[in-house]
Amino acid sequence: MNIILYVIISVITLGAAVAAFIFTGKIKNNKAAIKAACFGIRTFMICVVLEVMLFNLNAVHLAGGSYKEHELELNGALTKSNKDSVTYEFNDVNEPVGTIDFDVVSQSGGKVNVTIDMADDTNAAYRLGIAKAEILSGHKRTRTIPCNFSGNVHKLRITVSTDDKAELAVRAITVNKPITFRFSIVRVGIIWLVAMAVYFMTKPGLYAGDYADGKILVKRSAYILTFFLIGIALWMTNSCRYANPGHNFWSDFCCENGNQITQELVDAFENGHVYLDSEVNEKLTELDNPYDWSQRTKEIGSYPWDHLLYEGKYYSYYGIAPLLLFIPYHLATGFYFPSVWAIWLFGCVGIYFLTRTYLCIADKYWGRVRSSLVMMGLFMMQLVSGIWFTFNKANFYEIAQNGGFACVTAGTYFLISSNVIGEGSIKRSRLVWAAVFLSLAVLCRPTLAVYCIAALFFIGTGFAKLRKSGDKRYVSYWICSLLPFAVIGGVQMLYNYARFGSFFDFGIQYSLTINDFTKSQYHTHFVGIGLWNYLFAFPSFSQNYPFFIPSSVDTFNPNGYYFVATHNAVGLVWKALPLAAYAWSLKAYRKALPGRRRINTVLIGITCVIAPLVIICSIWESGYGARYCVDFAWEMLMGALIISFIIWQNASANTKKHLNSVMAAACILCLVLTFSQTVSWMLDGDLSVEWRMSMLNFGRMFEFWR
Repeated sequence: MNIILYVIISVITLGAAVAAFIFTGKIKNNKAAIKAACFGIRTFMICVVLEVMLFNLNAVHLAGGSYKEHELELNGALTKSNKDSVTYEFNDVNEPVGTIDFDVVSQSGGKVNVTIDMADDTNAAYRLGIAKAEILSGHKRTRTIPCNFSGNVHKLRITVSTDDKAELAVRAITVNKPITFRFSIVRVGIIWLVAMAVYFMTKPGLYAGDYADGKILVKRSAYILTFFLIGIALWMTNSCRYANPGHNFWSDFCCENGNQITQELVDAFENGHVYLDSEVNEKLTELDNPYDWSQRTKEIGSYPWDHLLYEGKYYSYYGIAPLLLFIPYHLATGFYFPSVWAIWLFGCVGIYFLTRTYLCIADKYWGRVRSSLVMMGLFMMQLVSGIWFTFNKANFYEIAQNGGFACVTAGTYFLISSNVIGEGSIKRSRLVWAAVFLSLAVLCRPTLAVYCIAALFFIGTGFAKLRKSGDKRYVSYWICSLLPFAVIGGVQMLYNYARFGSFFDFGIQYSLTINDFTKSQYHTHFVGIGLWNYLFAFPSFSQNYPFFIPSSVDTFNPNGYYFVATHNAVGLVWKALPLAAYAWSLKAYRKALPGRRRINTVLIGITCVIAPLVIICSIWESGYGARYCVDFAWEMLMGALIISFIIWQNASANTKKHLNSVMAAACILCLVLTFSQTVSWMLDGDLSVEWRMSMLNFGRMFEFWR
């Protein structure tokens, strides 16, 4: 029945596709909208043909053979079993086997692994591991495994097991069960939307004109993309929430406890002191060196991980800027603000202001750049920002990073929109907000102080512009520009002094963490590890979801201790191919308009190259973690896009067309690699069983050979 249905649907589909091609090919009107509609129809028909004839190919897997569906007698099989695996051996099968279906239940509801040894007409002895499969609990379609055996199968040895050591119940094993035909509108929709996006970005039409002429369309598209990404962030946040049993939206905001930032720092400040209220473990302080991880054994008892221990008290290294949200919430409600929602909130603020910053730069400088290039640049900027490595965690590390991301993007937006660079009169109120947010970024993550230093160069440029314009209000300019830095920076310095007796001591060396930071030494090799893995690490292709596999972090045999927090790395130059534009920096400099190119080169170099590289080099002591990309990735890409667009504006018409196509290909690669790295990151985390199975099942839509 399956083969008849498959043939009928295939004939109808191919006929409809041919008709669509003939019909749309006869339309002679050259209007862009009609061309786009014709392309959309043709592409949709191709997607449907692929869906029917390729993605459902296994539906006719049993065609052309004498396959008889029946259950194998489990009671009559030779069986070896233990708690988390069972092996069945069938010695007298003696028939063709085209599929094997498993009705098996894992007590945990997780993934079930199947390994099949078999002997068929081509080999009398067992061929070991000839077929393997993963059955996803709750997803029936994954139970049936297509088998490409030859002739009669004489012996089968099947091992069913789990990774999580859960108990198994094998209820039935059926051979030659047909794989049902399934039309996935989701799969068709994804492929069609990607194809249409590429069309609109590369062909004449809506996004083919200059940005200045299509500004309204680009901005609307940009905000649609932004809020779509905020929705993705919400989905990822929920994946974290579902890992905790009994989660509830309202109960999330009635937390009676929290972590180092949401509770311990809140309690400390409300109680009028800067040390944490946690009782210090006396056995810890009696150690020869409490900062030595190896001395903090089970015998000394519990202690707060990654807290600072200084002169008999616990402190927090992590910034106090998030307390501007957490303390008022606690005072108003009596509950602690939920970490998971703080991470989402700060991340969404950052995503929003990253779009605002990008469009602000586009308004100033990219009026004669093709709209599609501007749109694709934003798409890549949002994807490579690194923020996607934070939403499925709910710890104080992610609070600090997302808070810093939000403040840096907001501060950058207000700085650029204050008109210290570009045309327009300088807006002092915007300068105030820029200084406030950039200063608060340091109070989230001290590492981000490099962007405050970079901002001073912008402020200096603005002062030169002010003098040239004849505006004599110098004092108000410097007050608006620098007073927030002085006040908020002063708060941080006083906070440092109150804790450690020094204005410039942030306390990282007193951490109870992976290493004794009071004695760790700088090694250039460790810096190189970070540079390689953040910028150049190669992904590899895999036949299994998510297809492009991040590199395992390569430490190049450091002959020393280097901490690796996450083992998935994809170099930024592969996720964001426009970074190659830095190689053409000199050419872009020569093509740029004279007069401002020197100062603009300095600003780009400091903000988009030097500051990010300083951050990458400075985190050698903390080791490698994918989430650190939040601190530098989008800034590096911004500089590369500026260079790319200068080169594009000065290229020939034919070269412009090719560069636009290259950018579209780079966007697809960026999407694939970012998606793959993010999925790998999430699957390595603490997902609930249901979410993990759903994510793996999504991948099965494209693993049609399974």
